Amino acid sequence: MTEAITRTLSLDGLSFSYQVIEAEYPVIEPVLVIGGVLQGMHGWSIMERHVLPHASLISVDLPGAGRSTPLRPEQSMEVMCRATEIIIDDLAVDRVNFLGYSFGSAIAFRCAQRRPERFAKLVLGGVPVRISDKLIALWKRGAQRMHSGDPRGFVDVLAEMFLCSDEQVTVSNRDVVRQLVKRMTLRAVTANAHGFWTMERSVLENLDPEGGLQGVPTLVFCGEHDTISSLVEQREFAQTIGDCTFAAIADADHWVFMQRREEASDLVMRFFTGRSLDDCDYLLEPAAAAYVAARNG
Repeated sequence: MTEAITRTLSLDGLSFSYQVIEAEYPVIEPVLVIGGVLQGMHGWSIMERHVLPHASLISVDLPGAGRSTPLRPEQSMEVMCRATEIIIDDLAVDRVNFLGYSFGSAIAFRCAQRRPERFAKLVLGGVPVRISDKLIALWKRGAQRMHSGDPRGFVDVLAEMFLCSDEQVTVSNRDVVRQLVKRMTLRAVTANAHGFWTMERSVLENLDPEGGLQGVPTLVFCGEHDTISSLVEQREFAQTIGDCTFAAIADADHWVFMQRREEASDLVMRFFTGRSLDDCDYLLEPAAAAYVAARNG
């Protein structure tokens, strides 16, 4: 594997970076990955062995992640989209394959709406279709604990948002992932001076993926038990996209890349490389074109 190359860019007083790991013999356009709100460029090593036989892998530290500058109060989350577009332009390639997961899916979707010609294919996972009143109430309850000096209490409340707590359903690696997620979140809001504020903005500011999309082949997928937006909500969102396939990975919730990392990575790269999804036995049901679901109700 070639050594990673890192570049630092700027926008409106902000500094942000991206990393490229070059494929030795690429056969498709580079794969650009953006994940959760504080997930940086070093959080996607799980994808390398799936991506690099086919394409170079690009990961990013958007404003607020890693060593990048956090947004200023007067800057909206829209700046995240503009920063992503600057990265794509700096790559000096005609098109990329774009994987956006969770918060990153909202950014990827907006970028594709504005510049569809820059995307070979698009994968949107764990899409926050709509931040419900229930989730906002949970966030505010957790924020009260954080402001009172109880970061562990804050993390406990966030676990109710991010992780499926229904013991009647099967979630792969449930206990291990729960502990990892809580540890990661605690570190994000205690070791990073702006971590809590960045997370709060991602919950309370509007980046809802609305308005549909045409001209970009797209896969929308989620864990069967996603708690941010349900399987039904994400399938309905997929139906707003002109050329879209929808898939749900069984026995997983919003943290599907940790609970079923091999399966999630396999699904993404099958789509980017044009391989069939028909024999993916980890899917809840066979992947289907979203318009079929819409037509049949």
